[in-house]
Amino acid sequence: MLYLETPPRLIETKIFSSMPDQLRRKGVRTEWADANRPGHPTDCFIEGPSFDADGNLYIVDIPFGRIFKIAPDGQWSLAVEYEGWPNGLKISAEGRILVADYIAMASWSWTRKRAA
Repeated sequence: MLYLETPPRLIETKIFSSMPDQLRRKGVRTEWADANRPGHPTDCFIEGPSFDADGNLYIVDIPFGRIFKIAPDGQWSLAVEYEGWPNGLKISAEGRILVADYIAMASWSWTRKRAA
């Protein structure tokens, strides 16, 4: 049994942003989706959120090898697309984006351009 001296306080939440329909890959099958979500349509599977110093949120879309940037105003843009299954990312203090990739069994990085 869990004992809490004071009960946790409820925090009101709301949806910040949702993937725009034009970025979803509806009706497209991938090996990742077939192995991890058999029988379920998978138009995206996002993970690995990380903020940069400018307040942009970066996320990976595993089955389609994409990395998106979501601006502080909630606007989405494609940062990178490649043959792979990015499974998470981290942004260093210097601005390098480090990506773990399942299919390559490796990690790689790139340096993003800072806002002017």
